[in-house]
Amino acid sequence: MSIRDKIATHLPLLRRYARALTGSQQSGDMYVRAVLEALIAGEAELGDDVPPRVALYRLFHAVWAGTGQRLTAEETGAVANGQTPEERLQGLSPVSRQALLLNALEGFSFKDIATILNVEPTEAENLASEAQAEIERELETTVLVIEDEAVI
Repeated sequence: MSIRDKIATHLPLLRRYARALTGSQQSGDMYVRAVLEALIAGEAELGDDVPPRVALYRLFHAVWAGTGQRLTAEETGAVANGQTPEERLQGLSPVSRQALLLNALEGFSFKDIATILNVEPTEAENLASEAQAEIERELETTVLVIEDEAVI
């Protein structure tokens, strides 16, 4: 099976993930392109030890960790300060954001996430849980409801 046959169906999904991770389609596409160029040039391989989709995302993270993580890093702990969901996601710590998106957006199991991020499965699950808890903490608010109808 050729590389094209292995990854063609997964590229739209990788582009979606890259956009969510980096915060913009243009930036995400640059990293997907870098992955494809590395594959074509023979500088990287998918490997046969995991399914092609997992291998593709693992390669994407190797490229992104080498460049993108530093280039697109935002101030962490500023989830509620963002106006759009993309801006709010950028406020999460990078590795927690990766684990959360891989699970919630892409539907990977924690075992696959561990393979992609090169961590233990329990750590992958903890990272996703931390990100979710951070989002919930930042968005928590107090509401006072005043009703002018006495019966209600």
